[in-house]
Amino acid sequence: MPENEYDVYLVPSGKRGRDQNIVSPVEGDELEFYDTGVWLHRKGGRNFFPYDQIRTIREHGGEEVEASE
Repeated sequence: MPENEYDVYLVPSGKRGRDQNIVSPVEGDELEFYDTGVWLHRKGGRNFFPYDQIRTIREHGGEEVEASE
């Protein structure tokens, strides 16, 4: 299981969110920062979000579920 998880919150008027029907927040398990935006890796692949379409990025620890006996 990933060590950290990420939630990318998009600005309401983000063109990518409207055109591709992406619901904010977008959840992923790896985040790569570049000069123009971020790549968010998720189960179904990865998405690129330009910085002008991002409102907030939230990083939090991955939750591990322990089996009880």
